[in-house]
Amino acid sequence: MRKFILFLFSLAVGTALFWWIIDTVGWGKIKLAFQHFSIQAGLIILLLTILSVLIRSFRWKTILNSQQYNIPFLKVLEYYLSGLSITFFFPMVIFGGEVFRGYDLKEKYSIPWPKSIASVIIDRILEITTYAIAAVFGIAFFILKATFTPAKFYLTIFLGTFFILILIGIFYFKSFKKKSIISSLLKIFRLKNSNGAETMIGVEKELFRYFRPNKKVMWKGIALSFLHVLTLLARAMLLILFLGKEIDVLLVVSIVAFSSLAMLLPIPAALGSHEAVQSFVFDSLGLGANTAMAFVFIIRGVELIIALFGVVFFFRFGIQILDSVILRKITKLIIHKKK
Repeated sequence: MRKFILFLFSLAVGTALFWWIIDTVGWGKIKLAFQHFSIQAGLIILLLTILSVLIRSFRWKTILNSQQYNIPFLKVLEYYLSGLSITFFFPMVIFGGEVFRGYDLKEKYSIPWPKSIASVIIDRILEITTYAIAAVFGIAFFILKATFTPAKFYLTIFLGTFFILILIGIFYFKSFKKKSIISSLLKIFRLKNSNGAETMIGVEKELFRYFRPNKKVMWKGIALSFLHVLTLLARAMLLILFLGKEIDVLLVVSIVAFSSLAMLLPIPAALGSHEAVQSFVFDSLGLGANTAMAFVFIIRGVELIIALFGVVFFFRFGIQILDSVILRKITKLIIHKKK
């Protein structure tokens, strides 16, 4: 119930912010920004979005392969899409999509819970690593090029992102040295004997097995993550050109970086937050807030199409898992009665 209330609240905040931005920019100017955009251009943006999902799904498959689980790519893609749909529509459920993906693997392929949840955490760490690196460079380029730069505000964002990068660096250092972080945290919070302690330690062991500098699979995962970011950069660059604007290649990194930051806010489909962030960024770069609105509308539109496909798989898998759980409970009940 609390999560549903949080969903409604975040949706209300996002909707209010969305309409405020639209009212500020004006529908007339936003329509004007679409004058150069075509259906063919929209299809190219959609194809690039699909390509980015395929790359991310393949990255997850390589992680599963490293755990000796050869799951068909189409199945991996279906599970990935179902997880993306949760993240897209319910971002306030932290790691909800990742947990669902891990549970799918556990139920369908009898993968032990530490391994299944570790696979999605590894996937997430690889993605956050490349996003953080892109964000540091993107914000730096933006500070240097923006026509209006409140230094303290941008410095705070830059340092915050850089701090995340440092934390990621510490994680990689600890992983390479095989120094447990979980064990230390369990001791600090006195959770060593808790129910989930063994699972958490098992997950960490799987992370240590993957994040080793002498393992090709780790570097393959990092390479695929950067390829995913390059796909997003190409999509952003082409979309801005399709909207009739020209931009420095380096500044596209800024736009993608701020898009990633906007997605961090727990608002369904980043409604309002994405518009607010990009209208400020585009305006500061001299591209116009109306172009930002068109940019965000198109990006959200193609990602909505992907998310809706994910919803179909989510409900299908959800029903199958529910049936499986109910069947197991009935079987246990029958066995118990026979005894």
